[in-house]
Amino acid sequence: MKINKAIRKQKKSYKRFMLTMSFIFLLLPSVLYFSREFYTFFIVYLVFIEVLIIIVMFIKSDKEYLNYKIDTKIRVVNGIFGGRYVVPCDKVEMVHTLKDGGDLRIIIVLRSKFRNSKIKLVGPYFLKRQKWIKKYYEELKEKSIFNQCYYFVIYKGGYNKYQLLDSIYRNCVQAHFTDDCIKRIKEYRE
Repeated sequence: MKINKAIRKQKKSYKRFMLTMSFIFLLLPSVLYFSREFYTFFIVYLVFIEVLIIIVMFIKSDKEYLNYKIDTKIRVVNGIFGGRYVVPCDKVEMVHTLKDGGDLRIIIVLRSKFRNSKIKLVGPYFLKRQKWIKKYYEELKEKSIFNQCYYFVIYKGGYNKYQLLDSIYRNCVQAHFTDDCIKRIKEYRE
């Protein structure tokens, strides 16, 4: 499936979901009001369902939200309650992707740490979990004067991450892109 078409479908699905939840949110109290059955059980049950609907709407909007701007710096807001990253493009060392489709995860490896607690150190635990980075990381350690690298993961936004990945590819000229990453960029550009 074409990625741009999938992005449009994702936006329509999100709007449809929010409209349906809003309709249910407004319909339930009106049904209780017009039925004139004001028992405490019904009222407590209604409040419980309304709270659950609000929570689900916040979770869905957090999962779908991805805002970014790229010029000389990459500015990414990963979800409503998620991380906010501001990174200069020349500090990006490597970009890799995991999975595909709406579950795409973009891992960005940096040369230095910035004032952000969400940017983590590439340590033994990360190297153990992510087998793909071992060969790249060893080459990077040999040729680079930088002793430590840091990373962050962009995992929210659905298919909009493909647009972000393409923008990173255009602007971060010095970065190394893995084969999986280039494959995802080609999928987006088709």
